[in-house]
Amino acid sequence: MIKRLTLTNEHITLIGLLNFKEDDEMFYVEKYDPYMLGGRLEDLALILGYMNTAIPGTEEDAEGTAFPDDVEKHILDVHHYVVDNMHDIETLIHQFAFSGGLTAGTYKCIDTEEIWEKE
Repeated sequence: MIKRLTLTNEHITLIGLLNFKEDDEMFYVEKYDPYMLGGRLEDLALILGYMNTAIPGTEEDAEGTAFPDDVEKHILDVHHYVVDNMHDIETLIHQFAFSGGLTAGTYKCIDTEEIWEKE
C-alpha cells in the first residue's frame, strides 16, 4: 500500500522547531509539548504568522490571546498534523537530510518499506 504525507511550509516551520529531548537511554520528542516554544496557541500563532488576527483586548487573558475560530482551528490542525504524523516525519527528516532537506510538497512510500520519495 502506498502512503502519502503532504507537508506545507507551515508544517516545515513547526518541524524545524521540534524539541528533541534525551534521557539516559533515548532521544525523543514529547507528544504534548513537541516544540521549542511556550506551548500556548499564541506561540504557534506567532511562529506561523497569525498574530495579526488576534482578537483585540485578549492579550492579557488568563487563557492567552484569543483568535477567531477559523484561525484557531487552522493553527491547531497544522500542529496536530505534525504530531499525528511524527513517525513518518522523523523518517523523512533522516532520509532527506543528505539530499537538501524537506520542502513543501507530497511525499510517498510503500508502507512496508518506508523509503520515501517526493512526488
